[in-house]
Amino acid sequence: MNKGQRQVIAEKVSSTIRFLELLQFKDYEVRAPKNQREKGNKSPRVICVNVGKSKPLTIYNGTRGNTWAYLPSGQPVPGVHSIEELYEYLSKLKKS
Repeated sequence: MNKGQRQVIAEKVSSTIRFLELLQFKDYEVRAPKNQREKGNKSPRVICVNVGKSKPLTIYNGTRGNTWAYLPSGQPVPGVHSIEELYEYLSKLKKS
């Protein structure tokens, strides 16, 4: 992973955290990479947030600027492929 890819991930993680704070989801965790490699995944890219379920919603940020999420059941959240779509999904969750 090069510096540019790490910068993209850092920007996406910070945007995700800003959205979580804005929507008042306070119970979240930024996870470190499971397997750290010398020239590999040095940046955290996974965020777990408690959305009122028994298990957290898991949010992933990719090196190409993609963002996607998984439900507590392990199924991908339909329609979430970017940070903007994640914000829309989380705002609907907060309202319900």
